[in-house]
Amino acid sequence: MTVAKETSIPQGEGALLLPAEPTVIPEMASEPKRIRITELVKENFKNWRDGTRIVFDAGVNSGKTYFILNVLLPWAYQKHWKIIYLCNRVPLRNEIQQEVERLGRTEEKVGRWDHDLQQIVYETRVTNKYKDTIRVETYRWMESFCKGNPKGIMNYFKSFNYIVADEYHYLLTDAAINKYIDFSYVTLNELTKYRPVIFMSATAHPFFHRWRDETNEVLPENYYHIPSDYSYVECAVFYWTDAEEIKIIRQEARRGKVLVFVDRMSRLKKLVKELEDEFAGEIATACSPYRPEAREFDGLEEVLQDGQLHKRITIVTTVFYNGVNIKDPELICIISRLWDPIVNAQILGRKRPVSKQDTCAVYFKGYSHDRIKQEREHIRKRQLEPAKKWKDGKSDPEVWQEYLHKPGIVEMLDKYSKTVDRDEYGNGWEWRRRAEHQYLVQVDALKLMMEKGYQWGMLYAVAESDALLSKIEPLRFKELEDYIEEHLEDKIPWEIMRKELVERGCITNPKDRHKNQNMPELRGINSRLKDYNAFVESVQKWIGTNERVRFWILHRLHT
Repeated sequence: MTVAKETSIPQGEGALLLPAEPTVIPEMASEPKRIRITELVKENFKNWRDGTRIVFDAGVNSGKTYFILNVLLPWAYQKHWKIIYLCNRVPLRNEIQQEVERLGRTEEKVGRWDHDLQQIVYETRVTNKYKDTIRVETYRWMESFCKGNPKGIMNYFKSFNYIVADEYHYLLTDAAINKYIDFSYVTLNELTKYRPVIFMSATAHPFFHRWRDETNEVLPENYYHIPSDYSYVECAVFYWTDAEEIKIIRQEARRGKVLVFVDRMSRLKKLVKELEDEFAGEIATACSPYRPEAREFDGLEEVLQDGQLHKRITIVTTVFYNGVNIKDPELICIISRLWDPIVNAQILGRKRPVSKQDTCAVYFKGYSHDRIKQEREHIRKRQLEPAKKWKDGKSDPEVWQEYLHKPGIVEMLDKYSKTVDRDEYGNGWEWRRRAEHQYLVQVDALKLMMEKGYQWGMLYAVAESDALLSKIEPLRFKELEDYIEEHLEDKIPWEIMRKELVERGCITNPKDRHKNQNMPELRGINSRLKDYNAFVESVQKWIGTNERVRFWILHRLHT
């Protein structure tokens, strides 16, 4: 969130004078100026009526929060209206509240008679003129309200003239362990019938697109879009094996700071164990504080302070993927094991470059066509089919009961399903519409990956364009590059060279990269060496009349 000068508000119904937005990155001032939300919305906000759904589908540093606090808030104050602002993290809530207090700060001289001095003494009284105009809270606060007073929450929210749902992707992708998130999702959607609700996110475009293009829940004139800026991404590289991942971390951590996002707690623990030999005392870890394992790891405050990562290697779960702004030029590498484009877009958005030179390399774990197909089938069976059966059962109860009595269904629902869950008493079943929405979008993303290939489909969905596709580079290890350069045209016994090439380049059998295999043969090694602009020639030399010795020779490819 940027800091702006004090807003000037003319009296009466005249035009609202907007403060100039400060430059986010001074070194980039000579480049074309990015459009901001204030420029897209213009004066349209004055015509937002009750029952309007407004979408800010805009990348980071596009002025979403700036518009609310510097344009809509002064307008509401002038009209004696009220705003409630919802966000996903307590630190973000505190940051926004501090900015509200800064913007609303007013000072006045107050005089009082001092009997000792026998004169009037003037003191400065500081107040926040916006304290009754805006309330800033988290979605968890909203969920607690919903649980404690389900009938009163609608009336309370209707007392506000504008409802702002910031970081809205949280409700759709960030709440697998929060079973009460549906309260916020359902309540916000219900409120769109009565008040202007402003949904804001840098990465929830697949969900917003459904509202605009399929369900017609948002009108085109109320849909404001600014693509995310990924100019700071130096390259996008895909890897396939755990061994490659370890080697990438080691290679990059020798140059600067590395941020790793894992998909399982077991992987986090294994990475720490494998990296401690070289980076003891230089590894930080973090997961959700609501996980039972949380006490084994560092807290978020110990991992990041004032935008700076504390350790050379930081390994985290997706708890770190939003509401966290990293302004650290030493962060030169981000690694993600996640396949979901929205999650990966959030992950990329954690780095906030402080200069034009502040760039980073990004590594994504690769997934095969079969793995993507399997994930899609799991979602269909474990999430979408139960949701459909539950909804069908509302009109014909026998449909749901018949489904429940199929072998293994109840066990599957208890273990995997997020779309249909047991009620708070454990006796019945409830449909989670938020979760179903999430999985419908994921299925669309997986379909794109199956049709276009994982790399193309995932990166295109992240950026909504080919902005990242042009940055794809093959996986290369400096250790192997150095070996090739050092031994070009050398004649080396083939067993020795093969061992060096395989170990330095993490070369595996291409038919099954995820299992232990025998040593790759020459054809497989040469296929991988194409990315290094090199190839191996195998030659034989006779020793005497009965014995042959095989050598390998490294050459450069001529292109």
